[in-house]
Amino acid sequence: MNHNSVMIKSNKYGLIVILDDKIPFTDLLLDVAEKFKEASNFFKNAKMAVSFSGRELTREQEKELVSTIVNNSHIHILCVIDEKKEDEEYYRQAVDHAMEELKKQDGQFYRGTLRAGQVLETETSIVIIGDVNPGASVISKGNIVIIGSCRGNVYAGASGNAECFVAALVMRPIQIRIADKSARSPIVKWNDTNQYRMEPKIAYMKEERIHVKTISQDVLSDLSQEK
Repeated sequence: MNHNSVMIKSNKYGLIVILDDKIPFTDLLLDVAEKFKEASNFFKNAKMAVSFSGRELTREQEKELVSTIVNNSHIHILCVIDEKKEDEEYYRQAVDHAMEELKKQDGQFYRGTLRAGQVLETETSIVIIGDVNPGASVISKGNIVIIGSCRGNVYAGASGNAECFVAALVMRPIQIRIADKSARSPIVKWNDTNQYRMEPKIAYMKEERIHVKTISQDVLSDLSQEK
């Protein structure tokens, strides 16, 4: 094992895994496995977000790294987020939004990316660990939380509940609908495969209009007051 090829930084909610960009990826996977075996007891049963730094990775390589970490440690990885966002508060928001819904008895959990043509319908609130791509739709009678990018169609409060909301790490939907109100993005890029900059946002109803705002303590307080 090359002990300098993998470095782990952590805070209470997330891991930043710094990777050597000069060695072959197959060798790097072996080093990641050994590194996390050594640190296994330290992170035992932790539920965390993770980001990768130091080298450019494809989506498939990210998935392989996540699988290697999970299979060689006791860590439960909730999501992969932008390496530029190393602030602990950002990690906390990402993890807490997922866990808050998962702990509810009436909530559901979906892992994976929804692609064009796919429709996910649920009678309850839903947490999606993955992306909602253009052409995909999510319809929920409760809230929708997306730990990934929202670039498709999302419909929360489908039974008419105007107190429901939609939250996502990247909020670029084609259309958002809450209860009987809807809003569309001004620009729709069906063929855009670039990674959007992550900025957690929430969409909710206020004064008969849908508002989309960056998640902050003020916005969450405003949402609580509305309810």
